[in-house]
Amino acid sequence: MKDNLIECNRCGGNACYEQKVDESTTTYLCMGCGFSTSTIMTEGSQAVENIINTSPELYKDLLFKDKDGLYWSPSTITLPGKGMVFIDGTSTSNWKWTAVKASPITEEDRKIKNFPKEQTHKMDMNNKSIFGQKDFMDALEVIGFYDH
Repeated sequence: MKDNLIECNRCGGNACYEQKVDESTTTYLCMGCGFSTSTIMTEGSQAVENIINTSPELYKDLLFKDKDGLYWSPSTITLPGKGMVFIDGTSTSNWKWTAVKASPITEEDRKIKNFPKEQTHKMDMNNKSIFGQKDFMDALEVIGFYDH
């Protein structure tokens, strides 16, 4: 499948990663603004309904419909054993990217909280890093997103 960088229909930046999944589906993840969409994210679609029904209010409030009718949503990136990047805030104008690293679950942790046996790491919310709305890539760096 073909991957390439295009101009983002949400922020206008030139770091939007386009990936053709199959003949009818293409996904987009903008490394500039941190929002994502796909060709199935259209008005009334099950994908958009799922976001509306299951996402936190701020994610719903930040949904953006582009000129092609696709809905863009803030991304949540989780790397097992490494960390997570997500948005946190109180309104569409007052939010930031948050990066938290994963830490191993200790036996002491398991005594305090009932983690599933197969879970080996937890998100260290006590040591989060906060980034501006245009600093998605910096937040990803904290969790080792670019490590090979």
